[in-house]
Amino acid sequence: MSIWQNLRPGCRFVALVLFWVPSAFPPLLAQSPKELMTDACQNELQQRKQNALWVSQVQRLSAEHVYREQEIDTVEGTIRRLLSIDGHPPSPSEQKRDDDRLRQLQNPKTRLTLKKNQEASEQKVDDLLRVIPDMFIYEDQGKHGSLELLAFVPNPAYKPMSYEEVALHAMKGAVLIDLHEKKLAQFSGTLMQQVEFAHGLLGHLNKGGMIEVKRVRLSSGQWGTSLFRTDLDGRFAIFENISKHIAETRSDFEPVLPDTNIQRALEQFEAKSAISSQPTKGDSERLHESKNAF
Repeated sequence: MSIWQNLRPGCRFVALVLFWVPSAFPPLLAQSPKELMTDACQNELQQRKQNALWVSQVQRLSAEHVYREQEIDTVEGTIRRLLSIDGHPPSPSEQKRDDDRLRQLQNPKTRLTLKKNQEASEQKVDDLLRVIPDMFIYEDQGKHGSLELLAFVPNPAYKPMSYEEVALHAMKGAVLIDLHEKKLAQFSGTLMQQVEFAHGLLGHLNKGGMIEVKRVRLSSGQWGTSLFRTDLDGRFAIFENISKHIAETRSDFEPVLPDTNIQRALEQFEAKSAISSQPTKGDSERLHESKNAF
């Protein structure tokens, strides 16, 4: 006689429930969704304090054109060099405009302005990371491989303190968190309603606008943004249209020296430009054939 047959009918029911319930639902998180989100945001803040610098390839969609650029982080701010437009090298006039823009960075005042603007932007990101765990109500949606999916909606008890918080707090969406390193792997949110600033006197954002950010692991504890996309429309200060349609992807991340400044980054741009402008063996052969034809 089996163990199952030895059980009384009531005990069989209890045993069946104990067996079936764990298999019917996903395993519970060791942390609550809010605790997991808090850890992920804290880890992002810790990484940002390390000020790791990277060089990467950026592809940017703007005004129906695809721009490919090389981007270098420096202690004074991030700078870019134009590589191609719509898959073709820049025209002489486009190259001149880009060269002139980079040349302006040799001006100390321009560099100081760049540094101040970047520091202000970084501070806003830090401020948002500190409050995002409280800004939303999170619900666990289960695992996706090594990632945990959390859905979020606005927390009605949270009171936004800045325009950035007002816009973000009006969103619902989802977050993917890497469980190994407790890092934000993806954030996507959509505006649930029109967002008004100062009761609409200063402007508004239209319902349906969205933000999407994807991040990839670069090394132990270091993650970088591989995709940043925004699609926001509205009006600001009554007369000015807001149109934030940004689509950027980054790849080929490589670390650079932690004390890299703008001057050193410009020198790297010049060195790479000189290398890329040198004719290849195939170019030399075609040039030789062209000369022989006359």
